[in-house]
Amino acid sequence: MDKKNTNLIFILYVFFVFAGLLIFFTCINPLTIYDADDWMYISELRKPIPILHAWNPAKIFPETFMPLVSYFGAFIINPIINDYFRSLSLAHGLFASIVITLYFVEFPLMFYKKKIASAPASIAYGLLFVLLHFISHIQKGYDNFFLLGATNVTCFYNYVLAVIINASLVMHFMSFGGPRAWFKNSSIIHKIIVAIWAYFAIYSNLFSSVVLATYLGTELLLILIKEIKSKDFNLKKYCANNWLNLLLIVGWFSANIFEATGGRASDIHGNAIVNIPIAFVYTLSGFVYINLFFLIFEIIIFYKCKKLYKHFSESSVFFIVCVGLQLLYIILLSSATEVSYAYRTEVTIGNYFYLFIALLLCLNQLIQEDKRYKKLPLLLCGTILLLLNHPGRIFYPYNFSYLSYEQCNDVMNDIISQFKEAEANGKQEIVLVIPKFDSDDNWPLANYVGERMSKVLKRHNILDTYITVKDLKLSDEKNKQFNISPAR
Repeated sequence: MDKKNTNLIFILYVFFVFAGLLIFFTCINPLTIYDADDWMYISELRKPIPILHAWNPAKIFPETFMPLVSYFGAFIINPIINDYFRSLSLAHGLFASIVITLYFVEFPLMFYKKKIASAPASIAYGLLFVLLHFISHIQKGYDNFFLLGATNVTCFYNYVLAVIINASLVMHFMSFGGPRAWFKNSSIIHKIIVAIWAYFAIYSNLFSSVVLATYLGTELLLILIKEIKSKDFNLKKYCANNWLNLLLIVGWFSANIFEATGGRASDIHGNAIVNIPIAFVYTLSGFVYINLFFLIFEIIIFYKCKKLYKHFSESSVFFIVCVGLQLLYIILLSSATEVSYAYRTEVTIGNYFYLFIALLLCLNQLIQEDKRYKKLPLLLCGTILLLLNHPGRIFYPYNFSYLSYEQCNDVMNDIISQFKEAEANGKQEIVLVIPKFDSDDNWPLANYVGERMSKVLKRHNILDTYITVKDLKLSDEKNKQFNISPAR
């Protein structure tokens, strides 16, 4: 295929992936600003540098872009459509679509640039890569977890998008043959863009940035072992040849040190030694409690590939070490913080990132040996049978209460209208009436959500003045009005 046609099919791929994601994040499963954390982070714009002893010292990416995107929605989109809540969803949906499109495009580009497959085949693998992120955890017909899902928009930025920018950078480096080859063959502008990209990737979230760290660390480790075995190891030469990997790894370790000084780290610190076995079990369950047909699909591919190649190839060893280091870090970090992180899809997407690449590389090898293996992905069609089990809303929504977008919209607009009515009547304080939930602090609409909303509405020019919430009234009537269960 000539270069013109190759460029055309990649452009079409980009367009359809972006359009599909935009429809998904704005219409099918919209990103909705709902709980108390969302209402805090959509306006709290931090300094884009690590800050010792802050609540989240090194979460620069989510705490920079989540408020920036929200301001874009409030000041650019809202004046056009005159719907504040919808404007926020559209802004976050647009940003998510752009970032995740980059991720889904880097994959087929990597396959094509590394000459793993032809352009059309790379696109086909790219589409399968996209599909796996949505169907790998489907088990029933309604409210399934999925690898791009999160319990709220805050977690979506903190975990999902943070993993996405790290994994995209990994594939970008892979496309060139590693960071060293990339640096040698890139322009100054390209270097500046990747430097900024790497900065936000490293200072995003420890559960997410480990994806980049394991890639860099695995390269360093395997090079070290190879040089030691060949008796050609020289520390000065080793550091000179791998300075970029070492620099990025040092940056990642600094992010770990900064986070250890933070308020959140102190608040959720757990007994690591006691929790390690629990985190280990949770991590393993994340690979088993998944789509049955996907599980069969991956077992067959890895088994057939191992049978075809009696010995592990260099790339096989690379991915095994990557996954091993990734899982080890996740287990240790979950043990030291909160063990449930080990099986949350927002975190396990990093594990599956390497698994998916290895899986599709093996599939490609099998197809090259025997074209009949092209039919293997048809196994995934069995997912349709799972969706027939109590069919309904397929994916878990982006809010803690399992509410539909329409319910979230109605609840939030009801609260916003109370603030607007108070301002219209010249009041400076208000008793805010909100739905009641069965938790100590009324989470997810916690007892401090009113003050946070008032601050955001003032900053976003929805209110002209700041209105103090002197009290919250938890109303069962609001639950009935919006059909919300207090158990959520």
